[in-house]
Amino acid sequence: MALPRPKAHRAVTLLVTATVATSSVALTAPPIASAQSGCGATFNLFIPGTWETTEDADPSVPVGMLKPVADALKSVHGSEAEIYTLPYMARAFDNGYTYADSKADALAKSKQILTKIENACPKTKFTIVGYSQGADAAGDLASEIGNGKGPVDAGRVLAVGLLADPGAGTKGSATVGPRTSGHGIADPRPQGMGALSGRVASICDPGDLYCSIEKGSSPLLGSLGSILTKSPSGAAADTVAGGNSQLATALTSDFSGSDLPALAANVAALGQQLSEPTVDVKQVAIAATSIAKTLAPLADLLDSGAANPQANGQLTAAPVGTAEYNASEVLTNAGQSDLTGALDTATKLADTANTLTSGDSLRLPLTSADVQTLTKAAASLGVQVAPLASTPSDALTSATSVLSVLKPTVVVNQVLNVATGITSLDMPGILENLALLPQKVAALDARGAHEIAGQLNNQFSPLVTMAAAVDLTWVSQVLSVIPDPSGATQIAALVASILANVDVIKLANIVGQIQEIAWAAVEKLLPPPGQLPDPLGAAAAMTGLVPVGLDLASAAMNMLSGKATKTPPALLGQQTNTVSTSITTAAENLDLPQLSNSLVKLSQSQGAEDLVSLVGEGLRAADFFTSGAHTNYNTLVVDNAGRSAIVWLSDWLNLQIGRAV
Repeated sequence: MALPRPKAHRAVTLLVTATVATSSVALTAPPIASAQSGCGATFNLFIPGTWETTEDADPSVPVGMLKPVADALKSVHGSEAEIYTLPYMARAFDNGYTYADSKADALAKSKQILTKIENACPKTKFTIVGYSQGADAAGDLASEIGNGKGPVDAGRVLAVGLLADPGAGTKGSATVGPRTSGHGIADPRPQGMGALSGRVASICDPGDLYCSIEKGSSPLLGSLGSILTKSPSGAAADTVAGGNSQLATALTSDFSGSDLPALAANVAALGQQLSEPTVDVKQVAIAATSIAKTLAPLADLLDSGAANPQANGQLTAAPVGTAEYNASEVLTNAGQSDLTGALDTATKLADTANTLTSGDSLRLPLTSADVQTLTKAAASLGVQVAPLASTPSDALTSATSVLSVLKPTVVVNQVLNVATGITSLDMPGILENLALLPQKVAALDARGAHEIAGQLNNQFSPLVTMAAAVDLTWVSQVLSVIPDPSGATQIAALVASILANVDVIKLANIVGQIQEIAWAAVEKLLPPPGQLPDPLGAAAAMTGLVPVGLDLASAAMNMLSGKATKTPPALLGQQTNTVSTSITTAAENLDLPQLSNSLVKLSQSQGAEDLVSLVGEGLRAADFFTSGAHTNYNTLVVDNAGRSAIVWLSDWLNLQIGRAV
């Protein structure tokens, strides 16, 4: 088809400006033969990013970041350019599947639709465009096509546009716009783009961790990203994650079968069903099963390390009425409920009802023993979920979207918190002062005890932060499965595992108490001008240190032996006077000095400095699997003409199609 004159003139202009943007992106494409009956001259596959579409979306309706690009193609080429926006899972850990599962779904469905069009329209040419997770799939698809393994011949592909590609840096793809210092977090595709080299344009904001990260200087974050974007769920995860699938489990929440807004209504309906003169047992089973499916992911969330006080505190700080604030209310009310007991009750209730019906309809009189058993269970269930069921339904509705991705968001933040916290630990100093402080207390050395307690307070600061904000056991499991040649994550995993058994809160409280008592004694020995020293008063004050010192010694030895009973973070600063009657000595076979040396080396390494810098700049590492941190491509300038990434991509695709006509 011929372009109208104004558009043809515009195409010439685009040819010039496109050459300014990048000389390595091809500006010629295979010619398009006359269109077949019922087939467009081009089939333009658009693959949206995470959460921008669903499996049942209408493919004829463009969505998300790429919508303006699709609209631009339609505006220029009309019906000759068929626009197909791929409906696929487009999720990330929030529906029971990993990011990799979702990308695999996009890749499989892309191949299906391209194969269908290739068979039905043998003269139609193709363009492929992807954003974020969609670019991840589109880039893999292009690599397969370019290497002769795809659903269509490479000669039929006019252009491939990749926006925020996790595989950025793949050989054969041309970088458009600002240059990046790193590669995509999922790593470049090893086979390159093959025969499609020069027809693939990749655009990435240098600050977008999804498509630009220097893994050499950020080994922990980079390795974590590689696992998150590549490891599938199921049996194969064991192979990818170093023989351990804990990472996938730690990151995945499945709220797809949960109906939190209907919880109160379903519990009430269950009670109503069991109060009828004749009870429909099959309906009871259906209602109980629905309740169990609703409670299961929330109970799992509370049992994991994700629903920790700091994470909930950050949600609570959000503006009232937002999804984040509502999520904090749900977590609070869920914590006040007996979700574990409720899930067990609902499951048993459903199992009992299903056993009675054997899959068939069954009606029993209200007075029957079986109905009375079900009624009693339903009553218990109502009590167990009462705080959660009292949450307004609109709050439950909006909270679900936040709760479903709380696990991956929190685990990444916690891993970084532990990694950066460990690099700032003065473990040798802590061990030395923990051994020295009880001696100063036993000698009633007020000044020495006060000085060392002050040092320990400072040394404990990162430990207290981690103990109050991080599930160290959970994080140590995650760290242990991250392959990192530098060894930094393995050291962090070991430290986190040890610290998971340390009662840091109790130690901090005891040290604070010693500091206060010792200071009181020092003030009596060194009173203000005009007052006489009071050595007797100081001695009396110091005698109060003896039981506290014993408690400190006991807690310190428990730190080394791993036998500590943990104190809740909420009790930080609330002093207790529990007197330890014996002090255990069981730490000889734990080589803490060697661990201390490793920590010193780690804290002085360039990797540690880079990691601290990364977090200090406020970059949210969790953004590599969400779409929230890389949505500025409509304003990112990519060429000397001042065009944004979206405008450039639209112009380039139109140019490629126009030149092939």
